[in-house]
Amino acid sequence: MKIQTYLYVVGYSILYFLLSVTIYFISFSSGFNGLALPVFGGGDDGQFYYEQTLKFINDESYVYTSIHIWILGIVLKVFNTENVMVLRIFNFTGSFLLIILALLILKKIATFKAFHISASSLVVLLSFYPSLLLNSTLSIYRDVWIYTFFLWCSYLFINIFIAKGRWPRIVSGILLIVGMLTLGGYRKYALLSFLIGAGIYLFLNVFNRKNLNLLKVSGILFVGLTVFYIFFKNMKIPVLGLSISDVLKYRQLGLEAGGSQMGISLDQPNVLLFYVNYLYSLISNFIGPLPWQVTGGSTLIIMMTEGSVFLIIFIYLIRKVRVFSKVEVFLLIQSIVWFLLISISNDNFGTGSRLRIIGWLPLIIIFAKFLGENIYNKKIRKVINK
Repeated sequence: MKIQTYLYVVGYSILYFLLSVTIYFISFSSGFNGLALPVFGGGDDGQFYYEQTLKFINDESYVYTSIHIWILGIVLKVFNTENVMVLRIFNFTGSFLLIILALLILKKIATFKAFHISASSLVVLLSFYPSLLLNSTLSIYRDVWIYTFFLWCSYLFINIFIAKGRWPRIVSGILLIVGMLTLGGYRKYALLSFLIGAGIYLFLNVFNRKNLNLLKVSGILFVGLTVFYIFFKNMKIPVLGLSISDVLKYRQLGLEAGGSQMGISLDQPNVLLFYVNYLYSLISNFIGPLPWQVTGGSTLIIMMTEGSVFLIIFIYLIRKVRVFSKVEVFLLIQSIVWFLLISISNDNFGTGSRLRIIGWLPLIIIFAKFLGENIYNKKIRKVINK
């Protein structure tokens, strides 16, 4: 990487670190222990994780929701402290690892000459991705580690099955298993999504080596989901431990309790109505809220800062999908599978803006690759024309 890219990475790190520290001091001085901002009030997920972590390290009864509690407890034990700032720095480490992994994946798909421009573009895009920035710095949420381990698993899979890396495959395989176990410990359906995406890629690669395309990927997913919905709706899904019926009932409870923002019911009497509403949910989770779904300031901000930008990126990538490399097809599959899964369960824009980060990270990496190459080619043409 050129010095320019290194400077961008440093800028990204400083931005995330300073924002986290600033939020900590504002929160602490406002009586929220450095875990939340006054405008959001107390009692958020970060406060919950901190309380349960203290109970864990003090051998008291605690509520286990994910491996995040154990890992935060280990961090506090290692440093022999209960200081929230230590946990914030730990989460900052996750943000730093995320950008490094994103760049390593980008290196697998970008051309050598244009890599520094693509890398700089990627760092800038991730530096000013509002939901990623907030969820990584606002508190001690587990989300940044879910994003990081998802990219870690994707990178190792690429090294093993698509573009051979520097490490021996046995080493990458062991690290991949550890990464998947950790990812599942943080969020089970993130692991499920990765496994489904990896399985679909391997299936397509075995039976369609010469022609991996979006149409075949979509066809397999459509047929698979239809079969599952009609014949296996009540079957418990491995890893997740829930059936499609369980997930739909959970979503329906949110609708009935007033916790929904999208207002989309997927618990339908037939598969046709299910797909009509499911497509609406998919679009809403992918680039929503749509203009008619804006209900207040928060949804308007999400639409203006994320939804509109994502729509532009999506249109750009659709025009390039025919020239995707195998690595890019794998990343695309992972993104598609993730959005298909969260669109079944999620009916809230606030939650959706946090969840969809996993699906958009691979797409942003691909977009940065093409953007960098486009900028590089324009520079070359200007030099030639002179």
